[in-house]
Amino acid sequence: MEKIKVIHCGDMHFDTAFYGLTRDKSEQRKEDLRENFGRIIDIAKQEKVDLILISGDLFDNLSTMKTTIDFIIKKLQEIPHIKVFIAPGNHDPYFNKSYYTMLKWPENVHIFKDEINHVLLPELNTCVYGIGFGNQHEPESLIEGFSIDRPELINIMVLHGDVVSSSQLTEYNPITIKQIENSGLDYLALGHKHAFTKINKNANTSWAYCGTPEGKGFDELGPKGIIIGEIGKDYINLKFREISKRIYYEIDVDIRGCLTYEDIKQIITKMTALDKQRQNNLYKIILIGEIEQGFNISTLIVEEKIKDEFYFVKVIDNTELKINFEVLAKEYSLLGIFTNNMRSLLENCSDDNEKKLYEDALKMGLQVLKNEEVK
Repeated sequence: MEKIKVIHCGDMHFDTAFYGLTRDKSEQRKEDLRENFGRIIDIAKQEKVDLILISGDLFDNLSTMKTTIDFIIKKLQEIPHIKVFIAPGNHDPYFNKSYYTMLKWPENVHIFKDEINHVLLPELNTCVYGIGFGNQHEPESLIEGFSIDRPELINIMVLHGDVVSSSQLTEYNPITIKQIENSGLDYLALGHKHAFTKINKNANTSWAYCGTPEGKGFDELGPKGIIIGEIGKDYINLKFREISKRIYYEIDVDIRGCLTYEDIKQIITKMTALDKQRQNNLYKIILIGEIEQGFNISTLIVEEKIKDEFYFVKVIDNTELKINFEVLAKEYSLLGIFTNNMRSLLENCSDDNEKKLYEDALKMGLQVLKNEEVK
């Protein structure tokens, strides 16, 4: 059986700003992205792949540093025997002053422009199709009416966009399942979504989002990586491979019963003790549970207490006050009236967002009425 070996990757977003991190950490994370790309090239060499498919958003914007560009070009020059195909995305669209047109790319790299094109690889019995974004927004499908020319070949397409239902709207190249089925492709390598989707199949066409190889924030939790494996006619053997250098985690920590910051620190470090990599990864710790009135938690103090235990940590306070409504409601005072009113509102909330709003209002109101510090 004729088959080829490929790496499918995308959404590197080189030199993204990494908002929320310190300047030093942000610069370090940018270097992590460069190292990650180098790891992809090393895997391509070791695994003897035939093609690398980069499905858009290689660059985050037009403020990419020259050192980053030089690094990318240098790494691609190390694999002259491996064909690399890039389909520009919404963050790095193809236009006359983009990096794709201004730079001299190695001969083994093919960049798809803003019209559907293909490259025939007769030595691999393969045809690679692609099209790039020409603008930051593409509200109309870039592959409407597309189908392959030569069904006897292994047919692949690299593309950036949103797989949607026929009635959904998106600014980022809407792709329907019907279009995928009608394409006749053996594999559609997609980018834009930053999470691996699994290898899907509709009609005879397999397709997948590879996700990003390195998480960029707490909206991109868990391991990230690439897709690697073999493609043939009516044959797919593709797997997700984790390669991220650092992982974003979000952990709920129940601190009920804690009376001091030292208590909180002990619980957090105990909960994360099993993670041997916490000095390497990034954590959002969400404090939950009922706490005693009078313990007005400062997340800044918690972060200061535990920061040496982590590469990076952010603390969110979602705790609730431990309130004896029955006792407070019986008080003949402003405190009692306020508690009764808030209790009534909480019992009649229509959704979780409204409930959270009233819970925060209750917490602050009790602090004010008891002459405590309000944060």
